[in-house]
Amino acid sequence: MASDFGDLLATIHTLRSPGGCPWDRKQTLVDAARYLLDEAGELVDAALSGDTDHVREELGDLLFMTCFCCEILGETAGVSMQDIARQGNDKLIRRHPHVFGDEQAHEVGASQRLWNEMKAQEKRDKGLDPEADSVLKEMPSSTAPLHLAYRWQHDAADVGFDWPTIDGVKDKLREEFDELDEAVAGGDPAAIEHEVGDVLFSLVNLSRWHHVQPDMALRRANQRFAARFRLVEAQFRREGRPLGSATLDELEAAWQAAKRELAGRDPSAAAD
Repeated sequence: MASDFGDLLATIHTLRSPGGCPWDRKQTLVDAARYLLDEAGELVDAALSGDTDHVREELGDLLFMTCFCCEILGETAGVSMQDIARQGNDKLIRRHPHVFGDEQAHEVGASQRLWNEMKAQEKRDKGLDPEADSVLKEMPSSTAPLHLAYRWQHDAADVGFDWPTIDGVKDKLREEFDELDEAVAGGDPAAIEHEVGDVLFSLVNLSRWHHVQPDMALRRANQRFAARFRLVEAQFRREGRPLGSATLDELEAAWQAAKRELAGRDPSAAAD
């Protein structure tokens, strides 16, 4: 394994060296980090598919881009892969005193509290005041909005800013739909956008109460939609008819047929 990893690092070094690949040599750390984000998304899609070969391929791509970023950082700042690995390992050990130290944590909540306490101590060691930080965790600008809403709602709930029961969440969602209807009736685009945002935010809160990651739920819904719609397209191609020529009733019938076909392959695909 060490040899394989070393071979990967050597290949990346060659790609970046004089005489290497012009495209690889021109990439900056910012460029590579953006590609890394893309590869992470492709890994999520592969994991959702359950295809082990696809997951392995995407993990390889993600590992390559991580090492590629390290190579660029080494060239520009003199930071080696060993430096990065050592720093990451030290942080993991430091933030898990219940595993590598004398602290005790037998459930997830306790381990998370210890993790946060260690993060706060790290800031104090740097002369920073962790109490001055917002409860809302800092997230990168590239964070998907659905996930950002989920994380910040979770942070707020941790300090008691939450509905006492899920009934409050549902009532709030109904209220937001009513306000959206009013905005639509008023015809103000800015007001409509505002209320659509509030509806989405409330839906994320509902998903949080059900312990569902909203971005993952939407990914799966997108996949179901695309699989069914492509079968609808295929049906009309077989019939030699443009999709746009179909009536709504014909499209609905083809949609239901697609759902039944996919359900025969995978019962979970039948869910609306």
